[in-house]
Amino acid sequence: MKNKFTIQDIFQTYGDNYIKSHKLSKQEWKVFNSIRKCKTKELGTHIFTCEECGEQFIGYNSCRNRHCPMCQFYAKEKWINNEEGYLLNCPYFHIVTTVPAKLNEIALYNKKNYYKILFEATSEAILELADDPKWLGAKVGITSILHTWGQTMEYHPHIHSIVTGGGLKNNKWVSCDKDYLFKVQVLGSLFRGKFLSKLKSLDLKLPKHLEYLKDIKELNKFLEPLYKENWVTYIEPPKGKPENVIEYIGRYAFRIAISNERILDVSNEQVTFEYKDYKDNSKIKQMNISVYEFIRRFLMHVLPDNFTKIKHYGILSNKN
Repeated sequence: MKNKFTIQDIFQTYGDNYIKSHKLSKQEWKVFNSIRKCKTKELGTHIFTCEECGEQFIGYNSCRNRHCPMCQFYAKEKWINNEEGYLLNCPYFHIVTTVPAKLNEIALYNKKNYYKILFEATSEAILELADDPKWLGAKVGITSILHTWGQTMEYHPHIHSIVTGGGLKNNKWVSCDKDYLFKVQVLGSLFRGKFLSKLKSLDLKLPKHLEYLKDIKELNKFLEPLYKENWVTYIEPPKGKPENVIEYIGRYAFRIAISNERILDVSNEQVTFEYKDYKDNSKIKQMNISVYEFIRRFLMHVLPDNFTKIKHYGILSNKN
């Protein structure tokens, strides 16, 4: 059953007005046009033939863009079928690593490199702590997924990591016999140090009002308060059976900034959608914004070309 209100409808109805006053990047243009044309005659058609009666049905081609809400189910199912062969018979922890909002503007101007060091700092911190005999003393496996949004589509880059509850040491399996791999405060501190160190090494692209940060002394001064903050990290203990893990990961891996199901109304150049307010006991609430602000927020989460948003590390990496 087709949703009453969709992202495609918003793009088709209000997109032309939006692009008159907003400059889109090459990647944003590609996503914008793909969603507008998805399952329309502009992308061509294909024919289904019933094997029993011979009746034919004409269908419109999908755009297959990873940001398109209408194309994610097929991509998710295909990925799940492929990944099931790598599932280990052990518990899995869910870890979230988040960067302070103060760095969001820098992130938006340096998406590819920023996301790259976010993956690196997360995986390195987890692998280093897990390998420490104080905690597990073994090499774990990690599947990490990049998300860049919060419930209201605001910019919020963070990594979801699914980590094996055990690992290899000297070719022998070491099981985690606790409901935690390591303390979340220790992970947060190590992740923070690694990320900020990597950020300082980047050749940053900056808007005019932040160009002074090209000076390493100014950048250090700008970043100094962040060393004193407690960065938001979260470790959820294993839940359910190992065979549920791939489905769980797939749910995270193939989400986009907002699904069509959450859009409640589009009228008078306004969009009403529902969201979960985690600061208020996860209550379901409604938000109303202009269609142009909705489009802006959606396109803010377009990933750089050829950027992989799902990565594997440790004993789950390709080389292993």
